[in-house]
Parts: sequence; structure tokens; C-alpha cells
Amino acid sequence: MRLIRLLPVVVLAGSLLVPALPDPPAVASPTDAAFSGSSGRLDVDYASYLSKHDVVYNRPNTNPAHGLTVGNGRTGAMAWQQNGLTMQVSNVDSSQQTAFGAGLVNLATTPAMDSGYSTYEQRLSLYDGTLTTKYDNNRTVTVMGKPSSEVMGIHVEDTRSNVSSVTLELSLWDVANLGNSGDVPDINTWRTVSSYADSTGAGISRGQTDAQKFGYTLAATVEGASYTASVVNNSRVRLTITPTSSYTVWFTASTRLNAPGNNSITEARNALASVRTTGYASTLAGYQNWWHSFWARSFVQYGGLGGDADYLENVYYLSTYMIAAGGYGNYPFHFINGVFRATGDATKWSNSYWYWNQRDVYNSFLASNHVDLLNTFNNLYSRNYPALKSYTQTRYGIDGLWVPETMGWDGNARGTINSDYTKNIYTTGYQAAYNMYLQYRYTNDVDYLRNTAYPYLREVAKFYSQMLSVDGAGKYYMATSNSHETYWNVPNAITDLAAVRSLFPIAIQVSEQLGVDAGLRPQWQNILNNLVPYPTANNAYLPHQPPIAQTRNNENVASELIWPYNLTGIGAPDYQTAVNTWNSRPFPYGNVWANDAVQAARLGLGDQTFNGMKQMLRQYQNYPNGFTNNTNGVFEYHGVNLSAMNEALLQSYNDKIRVFPAAPTSSSFVGKFTLLAKNGFLVSSEREANETKYVGLRSQWGATARVVNPWGTEQVRVRRVADNSILLTTTAAELEFATTANTAYVVERTAKPLTSYTTTRLTGTQNQGEKSLSGTASTLGLNATASGLVNNTAATYDSNWHLTTPRGYGDYNDDTHHTTVLDAAASYTFTGTGIQYLSERFSDMGNVDVYLDGAFQATVNLNVSGARQVQQVVWQRSGLARGEHTIRVVNRSTRVGMIDAFRITP
Repeated sequence: MRLIRLLPVVVLAGSLLVPALPDPPAVASPTDAAFSGSSGRLDVDYASYLSKHDVVYNRPNTNPAHGLTVGNGRTGAMAWQQNGLTMQVSNVDSSQQTAFGAGLVNLATTPAMDSGYSTYEQRLSLYDGTLTTKYDNNRTVTVMGKPSSEVMGIHVEDTRSNVSSVTLELSLWDVANLGNSGDVPDINTWRTVSSYADSTGAGISRGQTDAQKFGYTLAATVEGASYTASVVNNSRVRLTITPTSSYTVWFTASTRLNAPGNNSITEARNALASVRTTGYASTLAGYQNWWHSFWARSFVQYGGLGGDADYLENVYYLSTYMIAAGGYGNYPFHFINGVFRATGDATKWSNSYWYWNQRDVYNSFLASNHVDLLNTFNNLYSRNYPALKSYTQTRYGIDGLWVPETMGWDGNARGTINSDYTKNIYTTGYQAAYNMYLQYRYTNDVDYLRNTAYPYLREVAKFYSQMLSVDGAGKYYMATSNSHETYWNVPNAITDLAAVRSLFPIAIQVSEQLGVDAGLRPQWQNILNNLVPYPTANNAYLPHQPPIAQTRNNENVASELIWPYNLTGIGAPDYQTAVNTWNSRPFPYGNVWANDAVQAARLGLGDQTFNGMKQMLRQYQNYPNGFTNNTNGVFEYHGVNLSAMNEALLQSYNDKIRVFPAAPTSSSFVGKFTLLAKNGFLVSSEREANETKYVGLRSQWGATARVVNPWGTEQVRVRRVADNSILLTTTAAELEFATTANTAYVVERTAKPLTSYTTTRLTGTQNQGEKSLSGTASTLGLNATASGLVNNTAATYDSNWHLTTPRGYGDYNDDTHHTTVLDAAASYTFTGTGIQYLSERFSDMGNVDVYLDGAFQATVNLNVSGARQVQQVVWQRSGLARGEHTIRVVNRSTRVGMIDAFRITP
């Protein structure tokens, strides 16, 4: 169970609730606009604009946890420098819940690729989807993939004349003690490894007798150079490549699940032969075009605010890339495993897909116009409809549909019913059904509504109809259930009452639309009319009927009404109650899946939304590749950032289009977007100097548009772009007008129409180095030399160290690593001429030994009486020869040893 223990939040929660003071009014508003009437969207040079968000390492990264990521939609690789280029490869469909990695790929040369050079750059290009490493001007290594396949490639341009050998090795870590984290039926098939090597290449396989048809083959071949293949041992194969100036290594993590006849070895051979025939140049062009088309579907600019908003925008695009790079398989991008990690088979919470966490990863992709990604998530639940319906009858004796909160790939509920945290959660079925309904609302796919979404809606409504009790006054109530994981077996969980209030009106409306199940509607309507009210106290919603039960997990359950249940927000009758609920939530930003910032956006709290996104990164984004060291979750905070930013720019959840509903109050904020609204409207707008310029809409299927006037009651008009016809002029706070499919419209102020702005195209300047987020230890990329404070999370620790955050004592980044185990060790490798080691000092602390480059330096006493001291320089060294050095800290007692940060002198 995902129970977490957190130190109390002392100051942080309140500080984020204080609105920032607005900047002074701008002297003049910017005078240009980027809306293209011909396309009905913003005019963007995506290549140059996205290049400003490239993640760049200007020195080699040897830490696997900091590896950069590249993927083709199904297969992904996380790359770092270790004996050449090393990558851990994973495929989203390779094992149950992607629990097991596919293996390691290592490309090495003699002399080493990363030796004898003066300049180094490794660049993750989001626009092209490529990871390119350049050493001087004579060595370039490009990692890319073949779209809609399980194949990736490493293309090498190496014009050095003295290369004597090139090897490509595929390998596995020791699988003898492999644990059953994936809930597989037979762990022995995953401990059994076979290999092959012949004229077609070499490969290693495991999971080949998995009863559920998972398993895979990691294999490789070479284009453009001759080679020989050999088996080193069962878990390691090698390609010995004849050195040449240009060649491509193709590798695949071919899955049994997606292979004809479930034969992954034959599939691997065929896939590699096919890509060799197509060739590197054509495959690269197709891969880049795939990513270019992906990015062209939407656009977001969230800039200004002293550079911090630009950093958040960079994370937005990086997060989108990482999820999409593994989001197009048969199974969803797992919130812990994804396709990117460097921990071998070691993972956590892999026995199931946890809906609460998966929704964070996926729900933003409706607005960003990638409904196909959400469909991957929805498919997990729709394909398991028969199994879930049968299990509902077995468990509850009900003809309806219950969905387990923690569900395996095949709909099994073992992760739910064996846990007190989750076994009595009823709302997961509602959330799954509602997301399927939203898929229809964003695509207008009536067949999907009829055949997939509505059956789910109907069966979940039938389940609730029978689970609710009726009191003597004819009022329906939930006698007992879990208010998610935090409050167990409580009456009238607000999540259940909210699920009914959200689901039943939709089920009634859709049944009428489809002309089915007329006999069910009166019962559903009667329940709606007589459902007990939400529990409240002090003008705020409560998680369940009081008295409040013991807290079991750190969730803000009552705030679920705001998002993702979508029952309240700006302009709602209970708006102030919703704000009070959010302000009084018990666990502000309390975990890696906290969606506080999304809810702030729904409430129109622009500054809190901005600060919330920043706070989530401050707490969790502590690696320069955008990742976290938090083992409770890896990708959720990425999805939270995506949803919060989308909701800050555009909302349509209540069928009304609002632009910039949660923009920061600072006049330095610059917001521009093209995003997808309900009913198929591509909406574009721009805001600078606290002025919204226009609202552009491209109607994709001719629905009626409902737009909230961004200028209050200032007179606006609706203009059809094609012929400049004025369709409507009004001062109303909300306007409604009919549209025609594939037609663009502009809502503009009569006094300042869009034509008063000069036209422009949005471009950018390519990023060249490290970026940082002010007031945090969060960075993206690496400069040529490390300088300044480096957070403790950058070090490498053995298993006896523990991260604590948020501490609230004043530590750098509000976190530390500590241990009470004798001889527990940690190390950090840096490039520079000096280093300072920072720690706390306190009465419960002991001695640590410090080593530099393997040589003992000093025993440092961290013990002090009296008040706790923070950010103390407890050891330092200067005057080193400029180059690479390693500091090692070893705990010398069973008292607390600690590392807060290092300060590097270049």
C-alpha cells in the first residue's frame, strides 16, 4: 500500500495561499499577435520554439539516475556515460505493468569515445525526439527510433583515424534473486535467460513461457559496417564491429505480446532486418516527422515571471515528451516504471496500475489534443469490462460494474481487495467511465460513446444504485465505504456522493441521446433528487460525514470535487465553499501525486497555481534530467504540471470556454496557447501585460460554442475569419453562437479587434546549457563545470541512507540525506578546484569521515548542543588541480550522519 510518512508542513502551505502582489500596470500592451486566420491557430515555428527547451549536458554524465531519455512511443532508453554510451532499455509492453526492464545496451570504442576531446555536448532535442552527443567535431552519436515500432537506433559518425575496436553489448543484471514485483504467474520464467548470436545479430530473451504472453527479446544488428556476433554468457551478447567512419546499431525490445504467434525472437530478427533494409536516413526522417506532427497538434507558452515561468514551460514540454515516448503501447505508461529508469528490475508499486496515480499522468492529454494517449489509458479499463463485470457479481452479488483502484493488466483486483487502504474504494469505476465519456466529448466519436463509454457509465450507475442505502425519509446515502485511501469504512464518503452527482446526469443524458435504457432513467433521477448533501463544516466540504476518521494516508479527498470530479469551480454556486475547502486542505502538496495546483487553477487562483507548480518541482524535481529521487512516484508530478498549466490557460470542463482563467497576476506573465476544448474546438489566445488580446476558435465538427467574455462586460463581437462576417455583437458576460465544421472564428473586442495588432510568428532561440528554478535546487541540464550549491540528491548513496523532505528547518532545498548505520557511505563526483560539504549539526548527530579521491581527509563531528544548526560548512578543500574529483562521506557511528549539499568551486 502506498502509505507514506511525511514530516509536518510548517510554513509552506500557508505561504502558497498568499496571493502575490500584482506588478504595476504596464505602460503599453504589446502590439502583435500570432493567430493565423488560415489555420485557425497560432502561427508557430515549432522547430526553433521547442529548441529553447532542449535539455543540454555540457559535460559527461556518469550517474545513471541522471540519464537523458529518448523513445519512439513504445520503447525507451535512458542514457549515461559508462564505459562509453550505456543505456537501460524498456518497452511498455514487455512485462506486466512494465515491472521488468529489458536490459542494458553499451557502445564502446578503443580509444574511448569520451577521451581526448576538448568540447562535449549531449542534447535531447524534444522537437526531433533525438539524443545527440558530440565530442569535438569528429565524433557524433545520435540515438533515435522507428515510430510505431519497438526498434531504436544508435547512429555513429566517428572520423578518428586511430579507432581500433568497436563493440556493442546487450546485457542483463543478475536475475537470480529477481522479486515478483510485477505480480507474474511464474517468476521463474523471468529468471530464465536465453541468448543467440549469428549472422543476423545477437539477442537475449526472458519471460518466454509467461502464461500471460508477456516476455521479450532484446536484440541488435548493425547497418553500414561488418561485424561478428558472439554469446559471452546467457545474459550477455556482443557485436564486434569493424571500425568505420559511419554506421548504425539497430536494437529492439521486441515483445511476445505484440509479436505474431507471440514469438519475440522471430519478431526481433524480422524487425531488425526490416529497419536495416529501410536504412538510417529514411528511418530518421520518418521518426522526426512523427515527432513534428505530434508537436503540431497544440502549443503552450507560459513565460515571464523572472524566468521561472519559462522553466515551468520547459518542464511542460519535457514531461509531454517523456510520457508520449512510451505512451503508445498496448498498455499504459506506468506511473512508476514508464519506459525510463536506470535501476535494473528494481521498482516499486508495480503489482498494479493505480488509478489515482495514472490519472495524473494521462488526464492532461485531452486539452493538449492527444486524445489517442488518453485512449491508451482508457483501453486498459474498457478491454477488461467483461472480467470486471463478472467479478462485481462474484464479490458484491450486483449486476453492475465495480473497478478496483489498484488493477492488474488483466483486470485482477488482488492489489485492491488485499489492502485495507483500497478494498472499499468504489469511485474508480466512476473515474474510468467519466474519462471514457470525456474521450467522446473531445472526439465526437459516437460509436465509441455507444459501444464503450456508455456501457461503462450505465453499469457503474447500476452498481451505485444498489450500493446506496435509503433512510426513513427516502434519502439516499452511502452507509460505509473508503473515502479513497485516507479514511476507511466511513459514512457518506464525499467521493461517492460526488461520483453519483457527476455520473448520473451524464448517464441519463447519454441514454436519451442514444435512445436506450429508458427504464433506468427514473431510478437514476430519483436518486439524484434525493441524495444526501455533501458533509460540510465551517463552510468547507469534509471528506465524509463526521466525526472524521483516523487519517491513513495524506490525501486532500474533499478537494476532489474541484478536480478531477469537475463539479465546482469558477462561477459555481458553491465556489466559496470550494475555495474554503482548498484553503483548509489538510495535506498541501503532501506527496508526489498531489494535484493541488490543478485545483487552484480550476478555482481561478493564478498565483497559487504558479507557486504550486513551482513547489512541486522544488520538492520532487531534483535531477537535471527532470526526474525525482522519490520512490513513491516517478511521473505523477510531471502530469500534475501538465494539467495545471493547461487549466491555467484554458478551461472547458463545464462546457464553457474560459481563456486564462488562472493566469498569474504579474504583468510580466506572457501566455499564449492553442489547446483543445470540449466539443472539438481548437482554442487559441494570447495574453501579455495583463491584457487578453482575442479568443480564436477553430470548430472541428460544428458544435455550438459557449465562451466566457474575457473582458467582463466590455462589448465583443464574433467574427468568422473566412469572410470577416460579424455574427454576433454583445456586452454579455457569456456568449453563445453556432459554428460550422472546419471553420475559424475570432471573439474580439469591438474597440480593439485582432486586426489592430500586427501579425507575428512565434519562434525561439536554441538552449545551450543548464537552467535553474529560482529558490529551489531544481535544474535542467548540466553546465561544462559544476558550480554553486549542489543538492544532496545529486550524490550516490548505498542502501542505508534515507531522504527526508520537507524538513522545515532551513536546509538547502528543505531536504537532507541521513543515516544511522555504521559505515554507510555516500559519494559525489565533481569537476572543479574546490568543494564544501554542508550538513546540519544537532545533538543527535555523530561523526563522519571524509575522503577525497580515495584519500582520508578528516573526521568531522556533527554533534552540537543547543539549537539545530543548518547549512553548516562542516568540511572544505580548495586549491585542487582543476579536473574530476570524488568526495566520499562515511558514517562513523550509529548516531545520525547527514549530507545537505555541496558547494563546488569551478
